[in-house]
Order: sequence, then C-alpha cells, then structure tokens
Amino acid sequence: MKRKLAAFSAALIVLLAGCAKAQTAWVTDYEEAKASAAKAKKDLMVVFTGSDWNDPSKELITGVFTDEFFAKGTKNFVMCNVDIVQDENLMSAEQSSANYKVASDFGVQALPYVVLLTADGDMYASSVTDGAEKTVDGFYAFLDGFKDAKAQLVDLKKKISSSKGTERAKNIDTFIEAIDASQRQNYSDMIREVPGLDPDNTEGLKEKYLLQVAYLDAVDLYQQQKLVEAGEIFLALAESGSLTAAHAQEAYYMGAYMNAMSGETEQDKVIEWLEKAIAADPENPGSEQIRSTIEQLKAQAVALPTD
Repeated sequence: MKRKLAAFSAALIVLLAGCAKAQTAWVTDYEEAKASAAKAKKDLMVVFTGSDWNDPSKELITGVFTDEFFAKGTKNFVMCNVDIVQDENLMSAEQSSANYKVASDFGVQALPYVVLLTADGDMYASSVTDGAEKTVDGFYAFLDGFKDAKAQLVDLKKKISSSKGTERAKNIDTFIEAIDASQRQNYSDMIREVPGLDPDNTEGLKEKYLLQVAYLDAVDLYQQQKLVEAGEIFLALAESGSLTAAHAQEAYYMGAYMNAMSGETEQDKVIEWLEKAIAADPENPGSEQIRSTIEQLKAQAVALPTD
C-alpha cells in the first residue's frame, strides 16, 4: 500500500508540473515578475530594452524574442521585459516611471541589458548583451555563461543558513563581498547582524560592518535631504574609538563630505573634520587626496568676495 501511495504521489507531482502554465509572453511589471519567480521557484530573467529607439534592442525583439525563445526559457525562468521608451504614447506615465526606477536600481547604463536573479532575489548576473546572442540558442548560450556565478552565490547563501556566531559573520562577509555593490542595500538585515556576531572583533568584522551600517543609515537620511544628520552618523562613529585607523579616516571624510554637501555647515568645521581624517591615518594613500581637498577649500574661501 505504501509503495502504491508513493507511486501515486510521484505521478501526481509530474502531472501537476506538466499542467503548470508555460510563459508565452513577457511579464512587463517587475514586481509582479519577481513575485512569480519566488512562487514558482524559478530564476528571474530581466531584459531591459529601448523598443522604440535603440537599434540593438529592436534586433533582439524581432529576431530573438520569438515563440521559440519563450518555449525554451519557460522551464527555468520567469521572463520580464523592462522597456525604456521615448514615445510617451507607448505606455502609461506610471509604468514608464516604474521602469526607469528599476533600470536605475540595477545601474543600467546601456541597452539591451540583462539581469539574472535567483528565486530568492539574489542577483548573479548584470550585463549588456555581448553581440553574440542574435539567435535564440545564442542568447541562452550567453545566459549559460553565468551559471558558475549563480552556483557560487547559492552555495554562499547556504553556508550562511547553516552557520552561527563568528562563522556566520564570516560567511555573511564573503556573501556581501560577492554581490554587486549596487545591491547591498537589499541585504541590510544581514549587514546589521554582523557586529553582534563578532562582538569582540576577533575576525575584524565588527568595525568593518559598523561602518557599513553607518552607510545604510546615512543613505536613508540622504534620501530625506537630511545631509547634516547623515554626516553626524559618520562623525559619531569616527569618534567612538571602534574603528581601525583606515576606517576612522573614511568615516571622518564621509562626515565632512555630507556636511559640506548640505551647505549648512561652516567651511572651517568641514576642514577641521578633514584634518582629523588625515590625523587618523596619516600614512594612508588617501591622506594626500584629503590634503588636496583642504587646500582647495581654503583657496575657495580666499577667493570669496567679502561684504
């Protein structure tokens, strides 16, 4: 009886898999595609195009993105097209704005552009198309070139899940270093976890990630146009005694930079923080650039007209 039930269950799984609806056209809403990929446990393929103005995009649309393309990709991918159009009549202003935001989030600067993510939303490929993918088989061969990057990221993620304490901190660090810098804000929970996993800084990760957390907090304030408050995040950390010389210099510099950008802080105060940055690690190669910045600020102050 148990064998019959097992055989029946296996057959049912195959039947249900066969009944899954194949994708025959693009999903054009990124958030919808991301949710579908997670639900289906498939990778997400995002192709950025400029259908009404970009010639390489037009070539892919007419020569590659055919029924054969969708039939070949539907098993492993949820396929999403984010089209960046110039003709305002081709899509709603809301959709156009959403597409531009997605392109900005992924740092897209040239088209056509491909991004691949795991079902968990971890990006393992981000690239302009290389010109060799002008057929369906050529396009998928191009995507196959990123399999090793995916395997590495998936393996690193598993190691995080199965570890604790400083070992988990080291695994998170390896993972964060492996992902694209533009995506780090998506892993803020991981980043914020590290200082507590290495409380005595035995692995040198506590102070490194205290600075990373400062960046996360500062970015939030920067987006609210609170530049002075963003600067204070860095300055408080620089003066806490929790950082190495090099990281203390970076924190002082970023604090000074944010305050200078605000236009609300006296230049003398900005220079004072820059001088503290140099003093924190005078032999650091970055110190020379900071000295140059101080000289420029002083020259500007001299050149300003007086009332």
